[in-house]
Amino acid sequence: MLIRCFDKRGASPGVMALLEQARREVDPREPRSLMVLAAPLHALAGDRSLLQRCIRHGLANRGHGPTHFYSSQSCHVASAGPFAIRINLWPLLPADPRRRAILADVLSYFDYHDHNFSFITANYAGPGYETDLYSYEAAQVTGYPGESVALTYQGRHTLDARTVLLFEAGKDVHRQLPPAAPSASLNLMLTPPDAGLSNQFYFDVERGVIRDYVASVSHKRVDALGFARHWHGEHTPALLRRIAESHPCSRTRVAAGEVLAALPGSTAPGAATRARMLRDPLARALWQGAATIHSTTEEEAS
Repeated sequence: MLIRCFDKRGASPGVMALLEQARREVDPREPRSLMVLAAPLHALAGDRSLLQRCIRHGLANRGHGPTHFYSSQSCHVASAGPFAIRINLWPLLPADPRRRAILADVLSYFDYHDHNFSFITANYAGPGYETDLYSYEAAQVTGYPGESVALTYQGRHTLDARTVLLFEAGKDVHRQLPPAAPSASLNLMLTPPDAGLSNQFYFDVERGVIRDYVASVSHKRVDALGFARHWHGEHTPALLRRIAESHPCSRTRVAAGEVLAALPGSTAPGAATRARMLRDPLARALWQGAATIHSTTEEEAS
């Protein structure tokens, strides 16, 4: 993480001007170059009309096309190429235990996680959230649940009105704590072309392991493949075999292989399919883990 603090706000550059500056000055191969825009993002965060315009657009166009809000928490402001500007809302947690647990899970309050995209963020409204931060190197892990990870504690930081923070993809692991009062943050995100093929993780920092996958694009793709276990036709095995052999996402290939092996009358993928499916360490680790789970389940059933 990189941190910049400002004693006062400059003049707002405007949304489209900031995106154009990002396209000129930020190297998409070097996420830390986002920090050249820390000052203009901090200045743009002083524009209170941004969120008002997004809410007004959403209310005026309800039922008549897309709105700026793509979730109850996140508001898309504008985008250009790999860059996007959004506002995230950080509410207080309700008193009701069930609703409290659901909202905390949705907002990743208390859950340590990383990101598969990089972004800089400034406080937009309210006192801002606190975040506990660790660092790791994604290039040094295979990327499966239960894997040990070297995590280095980097302290607790507050996204207050003076601060701009950089979160780097595959490096920064953090949890957000609920703010003292409703807050909002303004993000400038840099999304790499392969974001749909990469994973985000939840971490157990006490044990130093990857706990699970965050529900990113690859996670949803794996979930969708699971439906083929229940609804399939004569062409399903061939389609699954093609996905298992050729998809660029390791988790997707293994998920296709698992479903293929589970279809009625089917057998485990053949040697040629397995060789293509298990061509990288993550795929081999996931396949081995799945085999262990299945054998344990069969032993318990017997």
